[in-house]
Amino acid sequence: MPIVMFINLKGGVAKTTNAVAVAECLATIGHRTLLIDADHQCTASELLLGEDRLLRCEQRRHTLHDLLAAMVDDDFRVEQFESFLTGYASNIASGLSSLSVLACSVRIDDFSTNMAKGRRGYYSVDEWLRMLDRRRQHLRRWIQGNFDYAIIDCPPSIAMQVRFLFPVADSYVVPCVPDRLSVRGSQFLADRIRSYGYKIPLLGTLWSLYRDQNELHHRIIEAVNYADDRLKSLARPFKTIIPNAAAINRASEPGLTPRSFGAKYSPPFARLFQRVCEEIEQRSEKLSAQERIQVSV
Repeated sequence: MPIVMFINLKGGVAKTTNAVAVAECLATIGHRTLLIDADHQCTASELLLGEDRLLRCEQRRHTLHDLLAAMVDDDFRVEQFESFLTGYASNIASGLSSLSVLACSVRIDDFSTNMAKGRRGYYSVDEWLRMLDRRRQHLRRWIQGNFDYAIIDCPPSIAMQVRFLFPVADSYVVPCVPDRLSVRGSQFLADRIRSYGYKIPLLGTLWSLYRDQNELHHRIIEAVNYADDRLKSLARPFKTIIPNAAAINRASEPGLTPRSFGAKYSPPFARLFQRVCEEIEQRSEKLSAQERIQVSV
């Protein structure tokens, strides 16, 4: 069961739009799907739950912030994970039964304070880190046992909650506009992750907000395809390219109740996201096979 992070150090690359669309697409074809919103802007949560349901999550303390705060408590139990999720997410068909959301909260920025408080009961840093690692493994196994896919929408930074979730994930995807600044953010990202000591595999670059009439977009994609030395550190792009299209932008407008994924994004762009999902599935299976071979060796 792949747990995939969507992350880029550059903002404005349609990271959340792609994460939400991929999660909805996976759910509409029958996969039990979880979207974890780790971005303090809470945009993915609002897009999938609406303002009212997101507010109720905040009021009831059913958010990622509250889950992480509970996980550093000595009395936390695995059975509590489910209570922080919100089901029947999306405005498609008034909610998709196979799509759940772990909403974010603006309070997520206080997570470091909760971590500091939680550590006070431990005699050493090593003891504290071992406890955190056990809790992360519990979370990872619980997600794997209850969902077919999990998508983690990250902020444009390696915030503390992102660092907490890196060991939970199987891989990460980098949505990227084919322009100089976005590509630079993508190139720096892998180095930053390695500098923290995480060995999470990079699944690929997802070109997004592509404009066919933009000559720079053409040049960068062509340079990557022809292995330009200046772009050799950029992860292998997915074959599918997501354009900057009005139909995709309209899909995030509030008040809509489309009857299907195709009706929400329009058939041509729904097919693009379906292809992205197929590529994610294929690359995840290949990655899993490689890991099994390494373990057997």
